[in-house]
Amino acid sequence: MNFLAHIYLSGNDHELMIGNFIADFVKGNKKNDYPDGIRKGIELHRAIDDYTDHHAIIPLAII
Repeated sequence: MNFLAHIYLSGNDHELMIGNFIADFVKGNKKNDYPDGIRKGIELHRAIDDYTDHHAIIPLAII
């Protein structure tokens, strides 16, 4: 389900989708080895994960 949410949040930008989809497998600064559009998708994925990891309602949803 997580992958579907990331793809949905990429809109219609295919490079953003690719980056958002592969981001869990791209470690550290390896994101800089990719074209700008894919790099932005990796950064978006990380921002989405950071947001959901720190959102106040998430611990309640896990219970």
